[in-house]
Amino acid sequence: MPEHCVLQPPLATITRTVIVAAGRFAPGHLGELTPIMPFELVDAVLSETRTVQRRLRDLPSRVGVYFLLAMVSSPRSATGSCGPK
Repeated sequence: MPEHCVLQPPLATITRTVIVAAGRFAPGHLGELTPIMPFELVDAVLSETRTVQRRLRDLPSRVGVYFLLAMVSSPRSATGSCGPK
């Protein structure tokens, strides 16, 4: 009796469901800054300046930009009162 060899497919597909927050905590929405500075604009600037992260990180480049914008727009940092006098 001849032997039969069954080849496995070279790729497999794994699917999963990811639940994300809605509203203010939705992906791409970072509080009050996104209406003023849309994330498409931030992504375009990051792409143009070649500063987009190269690996998947917990804190993507886009979030870093919004964090910096929040820091410089804070009233405390604008008055210069955050350092020693």
